[in-house]
Amino acid sequence: MQKEIVHQLPKVELHCHLDGSVPMKTLKKLAEKQQLDGALLDQVVAPEKCRDLSDYLKSFDITLQLMQTREQLEESAFATAEAAALENVRYMELRFAPLLHTEAGMTLPEIISAVSEGVHRAMEQYNILVNLLICGMRQDSNEENLAMLSELTQTQESLLVGFDMAGPEPDLANDHIEPLTAFAQEKGLQITLHSGECGCAHNVVQAIHLGADRIGHGIATQMDETAQALCVEKGTVIELCPTSNIQTNAVDSWEDYPLLDFMEKGIRCCINTDNRTVSHTSLTREYLLLAEHLGIHYATMKSLNLNGLSGAFITAEVKEKLAAVIEKAYAPYS
Repeated sequence: MQKEIVHQLPKVELHCHLDGSVPMKTLKKLAEKQQLDGALLDQVVAPEKCRDLSDYLKSFDITLQLMQTREQLEESAFATAEAAALENVRYMELRFAPLLHTEAGMTLPEIISAVSEGVHRAMEQYNILVNLLICGMRQDSNEENLAMLSELTQTQESLLVGFDMAGPEPDLANDHIEPLTAFAQEKGLQITLHSGECGCAHNVVQAIHLGADRIGHGIATQMDETAQALCVEKGTVIELCPTSNIQTNAVDSWEDYPLLDFMEKGIRCCINTDNRTVSHTSLTREYLLLAEHLGIHYATMKSLNLNGLSGAFITAEVKEKLAAVIEKAYAPYS
């Protein structure tokens, strides 16, 4: 597979965290305005191999300092969507945790409005469709997350289409969050949950029982036949993030990466960056790494993007139109 071709082919990305994906040039600009020591930005890109997920997450301490005002959030959202559009990501779901952006006094409606404005500006300038996913944080109480969800759904923000839970998975399993997923579904949000990133296969099963149409990361599914069978039965889409998964030691190495095993068993997967800046990656780079280490070709790349589209939180009509775009673009290569 050639970089120029992979770059220009239309792509779908479902698992991208805003606070881990703001382009470095934008972070530098925001740091200068805030008079933050630019040397701190060296800490934003995580090591190629971290001790664990907690070690990886330290990179966010700096980025979040630069995402606490309306201007900062709007610019961050615009720049992240722009970066995706420039590598021909045609559909993207951008997720973020509003409770992490309240330190300077912004209200939750102000936060989602700022992110929405940045995304709308990107969609006006580029050929990309972006929707938003709200993340609850496991370390916050159900009461805090419910209050956040309640306030945000009252805004009736049209780009808000889904709900996710992120945070320390081993300590706080999915069986504690049913009130949140039930409320989100009641308000019309679709569900994707970080599950099985840290060896917790039971979390994948629980997530599906809670109504998750997609699983964020889902690596632990590799070790559990029950979880695998359930994913196949329900048509659950697993949002794989290869570079991130290896960085955090969710997977030891490329030799152990489960993509091909999942596909062979009929589990639908899609490829994502997770955190474009923290993992120093792009969707183009992820596919090139899969080609290098797992030997995938354009036909597989097309299938992975169609899988992502099938699990996207958009209407059937939009899916049909984007599927036609993908089929036409990949036809000469697959």
